[in-house]
Amino acid sequence: MADTLMELQTVRKDLAATARTLDEVCQDRSLLWQRLGWDRHQVRLWLRSLPDMDMQDGEADDPRYRIGPGAPQADDLGETIARVMAALGGAVPLAQLRTKLPPGLVVTDPMIRAAVQAHPGLALTGPLVRLVR
Repeated sequence: MADTLMELQTVRKDLAATARTLDEVCQDRSLLWQRLGWDRHQVRLWLRSLPDMDMQDGEADDPRYRIGPGAPQADDLGETIARVMAALGGAVPLAQLRTKLPPGLVVTDPMIRAAVQAHPGLALTGPLVRLVR
């Protein structure tokens, strides 16, 4: 799971460096999309949900995507979860945590689990996420 999250972050970093078409993104990471069970439309939706995404020819079948220069590169899902957990305090069920994340942040439970497991200040105990700092 942590590998999947890291691959998604790599796609995001690639788009910050170079504009890519939807076809290129789908072909370059075809194994990632297969593991996630995402088809071309779901990849397109995920790309559109990324902060500071610049999309050219949005109505075309093969739009071009690029993360704008002002996109926060260092902020990852684990840090976002840690900030939310610090504000909430205590242990929080994973399903409830997803509803507490910032609006517009599109994540799945497996993505949250992977981010929690990869973050040194977070722990997953059964269905509960907790801070361990």
